[in-house]
Amino acid sequence: MTEQMLRQYTVLVEYLGATLGPDYEVVLHEILPETSRVAAIANGTISGRDVGAPITNAALRMIMQKQYETSDYNLNYTGQLANGKTIRSSTMFIKDGGKLVGLLCINFDDSRFHEISDAILKLIHPDDFVHHHYFPVDAPAKQPMQPQHAATVPAEHFQSDMNSLMEELFETVTKSVNVPLDRLTQAERTRIIAQLHEQGMFELRGAVQFTVKKLSCSQASIYRYIKKAKAREEPQHE
Repeated sequence: MTEQMLRQYTVLVEYLGATLGPDYEVVLHEILPETSRVAAIANGTISGRDVGAPITNAALRMIMQKQYETSDYNLNYTGQLANGKTIRSSTMFIKDGGKLVGLLCINFDDSRFHEISDAILKLIHPDDFVHHHYFPVDAPAKQPMQPQHAATVPAEHFQSDMNSLMEELFETVTKSVNVPLDRLTQAERTRIIAQLHEQGMFELRGAVQFTVKKLSCSQASIYRYIKKAKAREEPQHE
């Protein structure tokens, strides 16, 4: 992203944050090799992030799947905050000559509107009617329904530092592994590395060294497994 684009989109983030109000978090991600990061953010208290925070797991998947090549945006997928709240997220792909250089994301936290709707229902209906036909008035952290047209994207999680993001991606891939990680077979390691590659893990700076420690294998082995994963993605020509 050029300096001029960065300045323009930073102003746009500030404008949208002030216009939409405190229930909307507006985020600009600058896409760089191994160091994609939050370049500007408004109302960051929603996710607890600040400038310099890493890209999210969902954004990494969008990049790895190259969604930006066939679409200009991804609307209404869910994100999950550290406190368990579900928010609605949308992302616009910022391109320069067809190359992805940034993401403009808007995250909507509608939790306080649930409280308003609860109060209205309680005013016009007996408590037991609300309880049986809507939802418990005092139920904590009620979640919004997923819009029917929402993209089928796994829930987005928001991390404040790169190591936490890598830990999350690694845990997602290895949580079903039933043997100690230092006793994996070559086939099992190959499968794990391929899945980490699909998640965009190795787009992050330090991911190879992180994985070396987790899997107790050499850096050369990790690069070899990544090469195999990339080879499987390439179209086969007869």
